[in-house]
Amino acid sequence: MPGHPQASTHGPWALADVAWVSLTPRQRAPGRLATSADLDEILDYYFALHEPMRREPVGQRLEGFLLRLAGQQLIWQEPEFSEISRSIALLQQTVPTKALEVVEPGWDMKLLGCSLTDYVGVAQLLFGAATKMNGRFEPGWLEGDLDAFAVLTTPDALAALIGHHFATSAQTLRNEEAAAAAQARAAGTPALDPALRRFSYNPLRGRPVVTGYGAGYLIPVPAAVVAKVSPLGLYFTGLEGLGEAFARDLGELFEQYVGRQLRLLPNVTVHPEIVYTEHKNEKKSVDWIVVFDDVVLLVEVKSVRPTMQLRLGPKDFATELKGKLKKALGQIDKTAELIRARNPEFAHVPSDRPILGMVVTMEPYHMINAPEFRSVLPASAVQTTIAAIGEVEDAVTITDTSLSTILLAGSQASAPGGGWSLRTALEGHSRQELNVILDQAWAVTPFAKPETVALAAPQS
Repeated sequence: MPGHPQASTHGPWALADVAWVSLTPRQRAPGRLATSADLDEILDYYFALHEPMRREPVGQRLEGFLLRLAGQQLIWQEPEFSEISRSIALLQQTVPTKALEVVEPGWDMKLLGCSLTDYVGVAQLLFGAATKMNGRFEPGWLEGDLDAFAVLTTPDALAALIGHHFATSAQTLRNEEAAAAAQARAAGTPALDPALRRFSYNPLRGRPVVTGYGAGYLIPVPAAVVAKVSPLGLYFTGLEGLGEAFARDLGELFEQYVGRQLRLLPNVTVHPEIVYTEHKNEKKSVDWIVVFDDVVLLVEVKSVRPTMQLRLGPKDFATELKGKLKKALGQIDKTAELIRARNPEFAHVPSDRPILGMVVTMEPYHMINAPEFRSVLPASAVQTTIAAIGEVEDAVTITDTSLSTILLAGSQASAPGGGWSLRTALEGHSRQELNVILDQAWAVTPFAKPETVALAAPQS
């Protein structure tokens, strides 16, 4: 019920779970339409759900609880502007340094049926309609042709695209839920603890628009529409439509995108990875080396993302964290060692100042720098923070001091070999209003200006 006047106080994660459960009952009870009071009552039941951590042994409760909390709530709190702009900046405005496998001219038409900017524009349109029209949208509401789009220039074309990528039905949601359970049973996978269901993947993030509830479309949670066209949403869409090659191409583009962001920093020199020889074998340094007047920052880029299993707070969470991040920490330590040893290939990198490290991930590993989680990773010789790309996009906009000053202060406040949060370190500092790269990407989206489209339906 997106038009509910108090919905914003509950958070999209709660509303998404309520919508998921409410839209997929085995039998739809006849009767009156739901009211705001009904939603309040249902949300009360949601917040009263049992917390599985109470059954876990002492020493395993906190970590599992924090992972579940992050997976349940923090993934819904990424800024819409950044999520939408990053998709364009990453996949359309970043130049790779090597030939890509499938992300070549026309890849978006092949995968999406329209240009990437049109695809993002659909999300802008649906999000705006959902927040303005009480969670509803009908293509017929649009006045005239959709001049803002390159391909989707009629309501029929728009409806076809929505049906193909964004929309689902309550029956399909029920069928998918049953099919997933049957597949797990066939594979011998233990059934998901019912108490963990609300922490698992919500299918409305993949199909945020629902049919079968009146004319047009129902959009229960507007934030889910943005998630669909975010880099994470496009990763899964591309993986399904273009295969593993899409993930590899995305990794290359992400590495170069991080370099673009780092080059926004004033008064620094940014070096790409250095190829060197060790024991007659060719090897590579970290992906980027940023030289400040008082610090050398070693940046290793990892296009990784937490799995759903990690977000459920498993007892063996250390296994996944090590598998995803251990190599990156080792790469930073090795590069620092080569710089300090004055290896000839690294002669252009100063060795007379502190060396710090940063692992940049495509998706946030929320709370990864907290002692409970960093302690499961190998201790690193270089003080290193693990930061999501959103933190880097914020860091390069700092205006009241050098980023190197912030990095040094953060590293000095952390335990030896431990981590520290870049986002926390940035708090209280002045920034530019917008990140230039994200702003340039947003400018090419169809609805960068809200007045681009008019909705003819009444707002009630």
